[in-house]
Amino acid sequence: MNFEEMKDLIKPVLKRMPAYIKLAWALSREPSLTSGQKALLAMGAFYAVSPIDLVPGFIPVIGQLDDIIVALGSLKMVLKGLSPEIAACYQADYGITIEEINSDLDAAKRISAALLGKAVKLSAKGIYVAGRAGFGLLGRLVNKKK
Repeated sequence: MNFEEMKDLIKPVLKRMPAYIKLAWALSREPSLTSGQKALLAMGAFYAVSPIDLVPGFIPVIGQLDDIIVALGSLKMVLKGLSPEIAACYQADYGITIEEINSDLDAAKRISAALLGKAVKLSAKGIYVAGRAGFGLLGRLVNKKK
């Protein structure tokens, strides 16, 4: 996946983020939510803003994608835990569907996988080049001592 494809995948996700935030805030005040559902929603929000997470936010793009994945995942789980009628009302009020959440989660996961794949590939190339250089230097040192 090239960067243009990644950009096209992430644009709709970023456009919906304000609606997701408003939806999460409204859901946090929903009286029918259990304390566990509220905790799940809070955990998703806390993870998104916390500097301490699996992939730190200072790492460009991938550091934000893991936040999006956790936040949307928790939002999706809370919506699925509500009665279908209440969930439908919230989705209608905030213009968000479960299908959009699923699509945005999928996009964030695909971009993350592609970026991690590129990082691993670059790391492997770096290790290979460093190893060859190290062995070349070691060979020269060994041959000098003879």
